[in-house]
Amino acid sequence: MGNVGAIYVGRALTGTRALSLYAIILSVWAIGRMAWVAKVFANFAMVERAGTGAAAKFVVYALEHAHLGVQLALLVAAVAFAALVADVLRSLGAPQRNYSF
Repeated sequence: MGNVGAIYVGRALTGTRALSLYAIILSVWAIGRMAWVAKVFANFAMVERAGTGAAAKFVVYALEHAHLGVQLALLVAAVAFAALVADVLRSLGAPQRNYSF
């Protein structure tokens, strides 16, 4: 039974949901290491007072002028998040199967 448990845990830790979650966590950590996130949020809070158009311009400008590493980490996080959401939505729509062994 120990082997069955080890295989179950191994599959759970290397499944698509788990890998997407790992990618999101590592990307957010990398962004935190490469950018001063608190300053970005502080600047965004000041800009958003000017309206939605100014906030959109700020986001575009910040993404254009970010380091390549930050842009790649954001891309990885976005793709992993989209895959995670798609996987969860797919599993919600699938019929539940109860097997009795």
